[in-house]
Amino acid sequence: MLLVLLVMVLAAGAALLTGGRFVSLADNTLSGLHWLAAAATGQLLGSVTGGIAHPVGLIGSAVCIAVFLRQNLRRPGVALLALGFTANAFVVALNGAMPVSRTALSRAGLDSFVDDPRHELSGPHTLLPWLGDVVPVALPWLGQAVSPGDVLIAAGAGLLLYAGLGGTGRIPAESAPTWAELGHRS
Repeated sequence: MLLVLLVMVLAAGAALLTGGRFVSLADNTLSGLHWLAAAATGQLLGSVTGGIAHPVGLIGSAVCIAVFLRQNLRRPGVALLALGFTANAFVVALNGAMPVSRTALSRAGLDSFVDDPRHELSGPHTLLPWLGDVVPVALPWLGQAVSPGDVLIAAGAGLLLYAGLGGTGRIPAESAPTWAELGHRS
């Protein structure tokens, strides 16, 4: 989640530097935002109540996210989001939780694994461990291990925000100086 937030901040900054504006987001409405609200509600209720509600909430949330992504698939970045969510859902479905690499945790500057129901340490029993949290993100005080799916989600979310803000990919500047003007600056 931290990686997504960091990429979103960078994407917004890049969009603003290349002519994008926050008001442009109002003109770029996404379809089916209620599906995202339903997904968040399912995750929250499943986490709070626990028991059988937790996996049911996760499955319901995944279905809602899939519907939202399908409705917006032609938008910039949404295909990356869909691929990332699919990769994460696949490895979690195969293993029962997101596998986490000790090596990635160590390279991210973390000394230990924090046990929770949504994550498990990778081991010899892990199926497709390379889809788990194997990418170290070594930021001061914010180190973490993320999955390739998380990287795709961050890239897709950043691209979606950049395009939504109306970033042009060009840095606004005055006309380029001529060779003669450059020669007179010495």
